[in-house]
Amino acid sequence: MSFSDNLNRICKEQGTTLTRVCKDLGISTSKVTAIKNGSIPNEEMMLKFAKHLACSVMDFFADDEEVIPIKHSDADEEDILRIYRTLSRRTKHEFMAMVYEFENKVDTDI
Repeated sequence: MSFSDNLNRICKEQGTTLTRVCKDLGISTSKVTAIKNGSIPNEEMMLKFAKHLACSVMDFFADDEEVIPIKHSDADEEDILRIYRTLSRRTKHEFMAMVYEFENKVDTDI
């Protein structure tokens, strides 16, 4: 999926549109056209989009097989994702280390 496809998908999942998000963020509508035509915004703008849409910048670059629509996740998954997105970069690494440690423990207990 392209950046534009992913951004539009995330907007749709959040019940909004790219045009509405740009208006909310004070971004010109010409930027909407540029994104739809394949332009990738700068890092600062991507961070604004991600914060506004409560997602990760990496979500804008997901491949088809990586995409799991929010509506198909359960409440626990949504809580984990919500918590993860609020963490600092360092804390995210610590969190993932705990997850991998837990995964290894579960694998050995089976």
